Amino acid sequence: MNEAAEKKVVQYLEEARATELALIQVLRSQLAMTPHGAYRDALDHHLGETEDHARRVQTRLDQLRGGFHPGQAVAGLAESLIAQGLALAKTPLDLLRGSGGGEKVLKNAKDTCATEALEIATYTALQRLASDVGDTRTATLAASLRAEEERMLARVMRVLPGLASAVVEDDVRGARRGGRSQSSRVCQTARP
Repeated sequence: MNEAAEKKVVQYLEEARATELALIQVLRSQLAMTPHGAYRDALDHHLGETEDHARRVQTRLDQLRGGFHPGQAVAGLAESLIAQGLALAKTPLDLLRGSGGGEKVLKNAKDTCATEALEIATYTALQRLASDVGDTRTATLAASLRAEEERMLARVMRVLPGLASAVVEDDVRGARRGGRSQSSRVCQTARP
């Protein structure tokens, strides 16, 4: 792989790493406000996967760089800090979303779907880029990470209807019954 190709692969790996690091912060904040149950279990599992993804991407970056490169490290750190800053800035807004706990969880789940789609696109592009320049190790890594992101997106998509039903129970039917909340029950029984 020539220098221009390696530089481009490193650029895309840095982008993927920054996305994973930002998602770690988002998942931690979402876990703090999600009731115990199947959906929370899915988030907790994905947090572990996301931490693993960040490590695996960093390992590949280290392999490609063949050691420490101050310029690339500074650029990567800046990108990571920006992504983490955006994730942390979003956390207080997540806490204010919606009229009840069920609605906050539903909106966070929808955001998770969008984030997973972005990660799938990132790893799809990285896989093709790496494949086209002959970097089979990075292409294989990207394919593996993309498959895990696709599984998480499918899990969240399966629980969305149940989370939406919890919002109806809380905000529509619950209001008629004097505010009896169903969101914790639905979040616990929804299958990811």
